[in-house]
Amino acid sequence: MIKTGGRVLTAIVPVRLNRADHERAHAACHASALLWNYAVDWVREQWKAGVRPGREDIRRFVTSQPPEVRPLHAHTAQAIAYDLADAIATTLTNRARSTVGTKFPWREKKYRPLVFTARFGWRITPRGQLALSLGRGRGRILVAAPEFSDRNGLLVTPERWGEIKLCWDIAARSWSLRVAHHLADDSLPDVSSGKPLSDNVRVITVAVDEGVINPMTLVAVAPDGAFEVAVINGRSARSIKRGRNKNMGRLQAKLSRCKPGSRRHRRLTAAKKNLTARTDRRLHDFNHQVTAKANSFIRDQVTAHEQATPQGTSVAVRLVVGDVRGIEKNTETKRRSSRSTRQQLSQWERGIQERQLVYKTGLKIRHISEAYSSQTCPYCLTRRKVRGRMYVCKNDACPLVLHRDAVGGVNILTLAVNDGIFVPVVPETQFRVTYLRARPGWSSGQRERHGFHQYAQARAGVKPGREARSSAQNRAARPDLRVGTGVAVVPRPGDTACHDGSAAAPPGADRARAHTT
Repeated sequence: MIKTGGRVLTAIVPVRLNRADHERAHAACHASALLWNYAVDWVREQWKAGVRPGREDIRRFVTSQPPEVRPLHAHTAQAIAYDLADAIATTLTNRARSTVGTKFPWREKKYRPLVFTARFGWRITPRGQLALSLGRGRGRILVAAPEFSDRNGLLVTPERWGEIKLCWDIAARSWSLRVAHHLADDSLPDVSSGKPLSDNVRVITVAVDEGVINPMTLVAVAPDGAFEVAVINGRSARSIKRGRNKNMGRLQAKLSRCKPGSRRHRRLTAAKKNLTARTDRRLHDFNHQVTAKANSFIRDQVTAHEQATPQGTSVAVRLVVGDVRGIEKNTETKRRSSRSTRQQLSQWERGIQERQLVYKTGLKIRHISEAYSSQTCPYCLTRRKVRGRMYVCKNDACPLVLHRDAVGGVNILTLAVNDGIFVPVVPETQFRVTYLRARPGWSSGQRERHGFHQYAQARAGVKPGREARSSAQNRAARPDLRVGTGVAVVPRPGDTACHDGSAAAPPGADRARAHTT
């Protein structure tokens, strides 16, 4: 792989294997897990004997094993040794930081992905296939060469590929390739490194208030002094999880009445796996949608400040997140919340979203206490507990009426820039709140137009089959006729007629998902 000094990204590409390669890959994954277990046992025996093997010591031990113990490519075995050494080093670092619950590798593995290092263990065949080697004298695994592009839209050629992993998803029952590749460094300038800043650097602070309903609310001060607030809605994720929980409970109730090993039991187990895989895919997409919009908001703020700063002055970013780590722990034993709330907290994907935001922005997260941040008025510092999504200050002399999560984000920002002390905001300060949907959805006008289109098709006798809303999302907002259907769209009360006689979309049908107040 050509190292350009940029960032390392990973592309996930689904692949299909024929029956022989499928069985060969499964056997190799089991052998990789057994080799890992063998290496862990050897390291622990060395520790008991008073010897502390290093990184290269582990590599020499693993690669020197006979073929019956190591039926893999030499560089695949080398990757196992290096992964074990990295796990041990991470545990030592966490113990030095007094992190609770850290353990050295001890769990016995039964399955482990196949790892092929950069330029070793894989090659592109003359027929354009990707050949994954299992070592000399063993059959190789052939898959279609993955094709993917980077963030700039350019095709990533094999010369830019690095480490390749062949992974098996037990829920989706499918194979995928994880291909690492380099990209030019587009990380934002960070101030969390601890280095002293020069006088010609303007620091902007971006505060993030995390929640279950709205996963991220980002707040930053604009160049004109107003507060820019972006509330990213997460109700689609709640509906996905709710559907999974209800269907999983229904399947589990049926499984409890089945005999293990029966045909019905196998079918219900397969249905549970399909449900898990489908939900994981949707939540994976949701998390990327949330963090992509958060990344775009941060970069827009940096661009706005760069345009407003005089020439020769650079802009650096401080990313601050309200500390809610550990809020989901011990909720059942301490009975701090209701049953439904405890379930929502346990299924909260806050950590995944934080890691993805760090990955996309290149910034380090600084956690700060968010105690009373959603209860304190930014203007007069009056506190009240809020029920609902809007915060109305109980002080009659205070005019604040603002979104509850926006209040929390503004207070986290003031705490970050004032060393953890609540400081009132000037009452004339403007709050520009933008609401964003994490995933594209239907507006009320689109939903109404789609239903009316289905009704018009039924009246005209055209029944092409029930049309999913997702397949007609773009067409639903357009009133034009579909060629060849013979369905005329009749204007409804309140619709305005177009020049061709068809009905126009209701007001707001083409309105963007985000709006500003």
